[in-house]
Amino acid sequence: MIKASCPVSSGLVSPIEDFLCELAPTNWSLVVNRLTGEGALEGYFDNEAEAMDAWRTIRNVLIPEEAKLAFQAFQETDWKESYKEHFSAWSMGALHWVPEWERSSYQVPPGHRALYLDPGMAFGTGLHETTRLCLNALVSFVEEADPSGKACVDAGCGSGILALSAHLSGFGEVMGFDIDPDAVRIARENAQANGLEEATTFATRGFDKGLLPNSGDLILANLQADLLQDNARLLLLAIRPRGTLALSGILGEELKSTATVFLEQSQDMKLEISTNSQNDGEWSLLKLRRK
Repeated sequence: MIKASCPVSSGLVSPIEDFLCELAPTNWSLVVNRLTGEGALEGYFDNEAEAMDAWRTIRNVLIPEEAKLAFQAFQETDWKESYKEHFSAWSMGALHWVPEWERSSYQVPPGHRALYLDPGMAFGTGLHETTRLCLNALVSFVEEADPSGKACVDAGCGSGILALSAHLSGFGEVMGFDIDPDAVRIARENAQANGLEEATTFATRGFDKGLLPNSGDLILANLQADLLQDNARLLLLAIRPRGTLALSGILGEELKSTATVFLEQSQDMKLEISTNSQNDGEWSLLKLRRK
């Protein structure tokens, strides 16, 4: 096994971070020095040819032509431990996201719940701003209303962290869907690892099959702004009366246009909708509540 790495300038850190989020699952990770703003792109592969194939995908989009990869022989046992340095337990409200390797040592406060994650190279940890924004919307919903007997839908579920967190928060019915069968497989594996395979449903579907009218009291969608806008009608139809639609994956500069699309669509559908928004770094969340 080899480690492939390339220095990343501060100006490329954010674009590469966003690109890797969209590319996931991937062998690449980004290590950032938060003091200098500079980073390093690192990946672990069986050989140099495999690394170069993966490298071209990123280089052709973001990396300057003159940038070169450095290779280093790496023991597999080292690789298995290396990513653990970049993920530690964190919490929001009564929910905790805990590395699997801390399952026996991490103390969950009474009345709180924990989701145990073994991210490896393919499972989101919830540390990205867009995921945090959605998780905050989930926690806020639960703090305002009893979720038992209510339904949550995770549109574009990816690794399943939002749907699994919704179940731990007390939702009576939870469903996640994604067009990527690998994402759905990973979500199911992580549900099983937490003993939640019987409580959560994950399916390989698109918006047309995954979003039924009045299907959720809380709809979570952490996707690109253009996908959200293209599917605004289906997302709005899926909200139950007095339900909430939380949209993330929206850059701050895209917030106004995204809000305009959803408000205009809701008016055409004669739905009474109130909106508010939150920001985390350069990312925004748009929350729409059906009256």
